[in-house]
Amino acid sequence: MRTSSEKVKKAEKAEKVAAQTAEKPANTETAAKAAAAGTPATNGTPTSRKPRAPRHGWHRALEVIVIVALIIGANVLITLGFELYSSLANVMWDEYRAASSESIDTVIVGSSTGQRSFDPSVLDNTLGTTTFNMATPAQELDDSYTAAKQAIEDHHVKRVILALDYESVSTVKWPGSHVAFTRAKMAGESFPQAVADYWKLLTSSSFFDGADSICALFPWGYNHVELDAEHIATNFNDRVSDTTPVEAAERVMDGWTYYGNGYGNYDGVLDYSTARDHLSVSAEGPADFDQQGLDWIQNICDLCRENNVQLVVVVTPRPAFNVLAYGEKYPEQMSRLQQVVEESGATFIDANMAKITWYEPRDTDFYDGEHLNHDGASYFSQAFAQALEVLDAGGSISDLTYSYDQWDDYLASIDEISAVISTSYKEDNNAVVSAIAYTGSNVQVEYRFSLVAEDGSATLLQDWSTSDTCAIPEDQLPEGASEVEVCVRRAGATVGYERYCMQDISG
Repeated sequence: MRTSSEKVKKAEKAEKVAAQTAEKPANTETAAKAAAAGTPATNGTPTSRKPRAPRHGWHRALEVIVIVALIIGANVLITLGFELYSSLANVMWDEYRAASSESIDTVIVGSSTGQRSFDPSVLDNTLGTTTFNMATPAQELDDSYTAAKQAIEDHHVKRVILALDYESVSTVKWPGSHVAFTRAKMAGESFPQAVADYWKLLTSSSFFDGADSICALFPWGYNHVELDAEHIATNFNDRVSDTTPVEAAERVMDGWTYYGNGYGNYDGVLDYSTARDHLSVSAEGPADFDQQGLDWIQNICDLCRENNVQLVVVVTPRPAFNVLAYGEKYPEQMSRLQQVVEESGATFIDANMAKITWYEPRDTDFYDGEHLNHDGASYFSQAFAQALEVLDAGGSISDLTYSYDQWDDYLASIDEISAVISTSYKEDNNAVVSAIAYTGSNVQVEYRFSLVAEDGSATLLQDWSTSDTCAIPEDQLPEGASEVEVCVRRAGATVGYERYCMQDISG
């Protein structure tokens, strides 16, 4: 007689056999599919795969090299099309290399104010010198050092003229221009020297500690043409053809003319009614000079002294309103610059502090708030040549300008209204226009305010008075665009006005 345990075992065995029988069709079907696919049947059992052979190190290195080469190649092609071939840094270095066999005894270095303040031909006609203008837009002071050093090495120049303005020392870093300057210099150099210059660029203080370092590797990101197909194609063709940088620059920069020896300029004249747009002082006020800028100037002074080269540091002319806007900061900070220069044995002269017996700029001499136009540069170059004649004869030029301690005398010497600017704001349901006239300390002024509607019609708001503000009730403002014309003249004058500006009060 069977025990209950034997019955249980027999039942379990029967269930197992039934389950195996039920699985066979599925396994058979799987095997058939596997056979049709040309793969061995596994009957549900995982098949071990052959381990993949490890990649050799040179394989990986080759992949990295190919990827890097593709990136570099793409960057080169983009640079050819996008990086501005007509930049004035390219013009300067290309023309400087073309003059390699010529005698050069004087060079001008500095930013665009120097590039557009000195006409070498005027200096040379007066002094009998051979001058080349190496100044370029937003040239950093360490680039000015590089240019001066190159000229000393190549031509053993006898005089370096360093042209500056307030921003040259208060805002010392101009990354895009720094890259343009270096790359233009590299274009005509031997490969080892070009590599050395590029390494110096990559590790310079203008890049090494800042996000702008990326523009050293991808210069087309900063110094590029207008981003449309026509300009890109033209830029590319100029670069790969026989077109010179001068030819490209004269075509691209409307109104700019190259006159030779590194000098080019515009003929336009500043519209003084737009003086507010030409102020160099920011809304936060003028910044103090950067110590790094003063250190770089010290380096230039040392370079010239060590090579027995005369150094003349010149603060270039600008309209009076763009000097007066700095207030007391101007003499305070400029005196720091003068101290560095003169303690190093170099000569310092600020053309903005000129006495009228030496140099008095005309309204028509300026292209904008910082630069002379071609006529203005010729006029100033003649006056500056006279100052150099005094120096060459062993004389002093200190009496040609007011000293910074004579700031009050300088202010009293300005007997004209240089410009008027205005601002507007809302107050007690009024649109308020406030004006500032830039003039000498002894000139009293009066203002007139008129509302100019969109159709050009004018309505007098406030007749001539010494009040420099005018409040217009908002409910009296016409619909649409409207402006307030602010006119200024000397108090008691009978002329219509001497200067004016427009203030938008729409919306």
